[in-house]
Amino acid sequence: MSTLKCLRTERSLVAELATDPAPVILVEVSERIGLITLNRPERRNALNGELMAALDGAVRALASDDDVKVVILTGAAHEGGVGGFCSGGDVKAGSQGSPGSELGVPPDARSGDLSRHDGHAAMRLHLMPKPTIAMVGGPAVGAGCSLAAACDLRLSSEDAVFATKFSPNGLSGDYGGTLFWTRIIGTALTRQLYLLNEMIPARRALELGMVHAVVPPADLRDHTFQVARQLTRTPAALMALIKANLNDAEEDVGRRRYLFAQEADNQAEAGRLIRARLERSADPPAGEYEPAEQALQSRE
Repeated sequence: MSTLKCLRTERSLVAELATDPAPVILVEVSERIGLITLNRPERRNALNGELMAALDGAVRALASDDDVKVVILTGAAHEGGVGGFCSGGDVKAGSQGSPGSELGVPPDARSGDLSRHDGHAAMRLHLMPKPTIAMVGGPAVGAGCSLAAACDLRLSSEDAVFATKFSPNGLSGDYGGTLFWTRIIGTALTRQLYLLNEMIPARRALELGMVHAVVPPADLRDHTFQVARQLTRTPAALMALIKANLNDAEEDVGRRRYLFAQEADNQAEAGRLIRARLERSADPPAGEYEPAEQALQSRE
C-alpha cells in the first residue's frame, strides 16, 4: 500500500508516493525551522536508493522555501534509543546501482558541467543561503559522517559516534566528506579518519573540533532548536550574504566542484572494483570487509 508524503516547496505542497509502509524521510516546518528526519531506524537510517532520492528532494524543497530560515538534518532513533543520525550507505540493500542511488554517487561525475554537483544534497546543505544544522543523536558513519560535515553546525548527543568506515566496505568515500572534513579539521586528522577508520566518541569529536557542542541525549533536540531559533532572528537576506562570504572564503568554486566530482568518481570506481572481486570469489577473505552496521553493533 502506498503512503502519501508531502514536502513543502516555495509555493505549494508537492505530493509523492512512497512504496514503503512508512515514508523513508520526514519533513516538518515550524517556527520557520525546517527539520529533515531520515526515517529508516531499523537500519540506523542507512541510505538506500529510495532514501537518497528522498533526501535530495527534501533538501531541495527546504532550500527553496522562503518560509524556512534554518534547516536541521537528523535521523530517527532506533528501537529503545533517544536520537539517531545516519549509518552510511546501506551495503546490504546494495545502495550502489539501486534506483535513486545516482543522486548519491553521480555517474560520470567528472564529465560535463561540474556545476551540477552544487545541487547534490550534501553540497546543497553546505551552500544554501540558510544555516544548516546536523543534529547528531546517534552514529554518523560513512555517508552519514559526510552529511554531518556538510552542515554549517554540528550538535551532538553524548552517545553519538563519528567514523568514516568506507574502506572496510571496499569503498573510498562519498557525499563530499573528504572535502568537508579537510576544511573543518585539517588534512592530518582527516587522513586519520579515512585511513584508520577509528570510531570517534562525541566528547573526543568536540576536542578535535568536529562538533560545536555535546549535550545529554535527552537535551539534544531542545538545544538544537534553541540554536535554530537564535539563527532565525537574523534577516534572511543578511544571512544569505553571510553564507555567501563564508562559502567564498573556503575554496575556489571550480576546484570545489572538481574535488567533489573526483571523490564521486573514485567511489564509483571502488564500487566497480569490489563488484568485480566478488564476482571472482563469492566469499571474500574473512575480516576483509566490515559493514558499518556490524561495526556499530560490536560497540554495544
